[in-house]
Order: sequence, then C-alpha cells, then structure tokens
Amino acid sequence: MKGKALWMIAAVALMLGACDSTSSRPQMDYPDKQSEAYKVYARNCSECHAPPLPIAHPANQWPGVIARMQQHLVQRSMAPIALEDELVLRDYLMQHATGE
Repeated sequence: MKGKALWMIAAVALMLGACDSTSSRPQMDYPDKQSEAYKVYARNCSECHAPPLPIAHPANQWPGVIARMQQHLVQRSMAPIALEDELVLRDYLMQHATGE
C-alpha cells in the first residue's frame, strides 16, 4: 500500500512539473497572429488540415513543403494557392522557422 501511495505522489508531481510555464520548451503557438501574413497563411493552409507551426520544419525545407501541398491541391481538383499568397506564406514560414 505504501509503495502505491508513493507511486501516485510521484506521478502527480511529474504531471504538475510538466505544466511549469517557466520551462525551456519552445512556444507552441503561431507567431505574429495579428499580421496579414499569418492571416494569409491560416486561410490557405487550413482547408485540408490544421496549419503546422512554422517551427515544424527548418526554414530551407518550407519551399519544398509548400510545393508538395500545391501538388496535393491539384490532385484533389482544388485550386492551387495563388502565387501572391504563396510568396507571403512562404516568407512567413521561413521567417518564423527554426534554422536551416
């Protein structure tokens, strides 16, 4: 019984520690949510899935990811992202991504 109680206390302490807002984990929210660039990104990248966070890929990988998504849109008989919007969302993603 004593061992079970200690295990429960340890589990609760671990869970509470995971909620520590001062941890060094990266922020898990979209940067610049008030910007027009974010709005273009969110509008274009939420038709099929939740838009990934810019930190999901290094900056140099985002152009390839965008090209792949353009292909998926065409395969689904959907209109591709307009070039002007594509450039805005690419810049937004690359600006807020992790390194190369």
